[in-house]
Amino acid sequence: MTAKLAAKNWNTEQIEDWLIRRVAQLMEQPENDIDPDMPFNSLGLDSVNVMDLIVELDDLLGIEIESTIVWDYPTIHLLSAYIATLIPH
Repeated sequence: MTAKLAAKNWNTEQIEDWLIRRVAQLMEQPENDIDPDMPFNSLGLDSVNVMDLIVELDDLLGIEIESTIVWDYPTIHLLSAYIATLIPH
């Protein structure tokens, strides 16, 4: 199964979990310290980090996500919920 086919089964919770893991790795913090309701900049991410996450999600899920979307969905929780709506089921 390719990554793009697997992506069709991703839901909001799985996307949120992936984002929490990646942010924890980037910030070199335990996953439990990452609050999905905090804005990305409050988590210590800069715009380059966030854009890199969007590119990774594009590749992982096989969809195109506008890089400016984080302005409308500035937390892991909000962004995950929105991205889940972009995945064709």
